[in-house]
Amino acid sequence: MSIRLSVTVITLDEEKDLPRCLESVRELADEIIVVDSGSTDKTVEIAKRFGAKIYHREFDNYANQKNYAASKATGDWILSLDADEEIEPVLASEIKEVISGRDTHIVGYSIPRKNIIFGKFIRYTRWQPELDRHIWLWRRNKGKWVGSVHEEVVVDGEVGKLKGAKIHHQYETVTEFLDMINRYSELEADQMLERGVKFSYLQLFFQPTYNFVVRYFYRLGFLDGWRGFVLSYLMAFYHFSLWVKIWSKEVR
Repeated sequence: MSIRLSVTVITLDEEKDLPRCLESVRELADEIIVVDSGSTDKTVEIAKRFGAKIYHREFDNYANQKNYAASKATGDWILSLDADEEIEPVLASEIKEVISGRDTHIVGYSIPRKNIIFGKFIRYTRWQPELDRHIWLWRRNKGKWVGSVHEEVVVDGEVGKLKGAKIHHQYETVTEFLDMINRYSELEADQMLERGVKFSYLQLFFQPTYNFVVRYFYRLGFLDGWRGFVLSYLMAFYHFSLWVKIWSKEVR
């Protein structure tokens, strides 16, 4: 029997989230590819329980890790999930329909994502599902992950849109969010310096202020209650941290 859909997941100590992720595609996936980078918990055991094909690779960056996972897929289509994501039933139905259809000119599909942060679906604050729409389903050998920070799939051909959403169970605590800020601002600072970006006092002031105003007012973050305010403030702090790190790396 030909393999229609491969689901790929990269993991590191994901025993809490992985069962929910894999359960959501149990009836959809013809094969599940899990690339683990050294879990010390029950992640690999859980993946085996779902019949996944397990591969081990030392992590260097997200794009390379996800491209490696895609290289192990044998299906006609690839659906990429993070371990803290799941797909809602309406999306599963859509995926079944499009991968069985005859729209051979479409090589990839963008999917919106619903973000659960601090225990609640964030409807605004620039986390709206349509603003977090990306290509996560594509024909094998027609797409590739690019970018060492905030990686994206780029496909060679026409892209369609699906209405059903991924559900992303993100940060449960402010501590987790601050860990993300530290990790990603470090990576992004290195990337910007490699591109020749120089530290700017103007950007140090402007970028945090701009991000707070856009998220909290223009993107209606105030409608998300205290979460909208906190998230707007934390993302302003992200951009402050980014420019401080650029400065600190320049003066070393």
